[in-house]
Amino acid sequence: MRRRFCPPSERGTVSPASPPETASFPFPTQIVYDGTADRLRVTVDVDPTPADDVTVRAGARRLRITVDRDGDVVKRTVTPLPPGLVFGDDREAVYNNGVLTVSLETHAPPGAGAKR
Repeated sequence: MRRRFCPPSERGTVSPASPPETASFPFPTQIVYDGTADRLRVTVDVDPTPADDVTVRAGARRLRITVDRDGDVVKRTVTPLPPGLVFGDDREAVYNNGVLTVSLETHAPPGAGAKR
């Protein structure tokens, strides 16, 4: 099942930077940055949570994943980008058999040139 990200008007609603919430986020998570492809991929095993109970929001530098488990909401915010990079417009989240995969384009912010 393919899921779309929140509309652009909601992209900036990710909370301010905070430490990763790994202790309270009980789902195995893998974060991979591929600099040669200019992509960040985050994979989360949320099984047995149905897709309708998973929300993904991405700001310029932060990704928030929210899972509603039987009325108990758990969140994970990650800010994994190397300095000088932001997320681009090419964003996709796919839920398949209990595994959420989020793929985000990365690039230098406008006006920053090609610094990395």
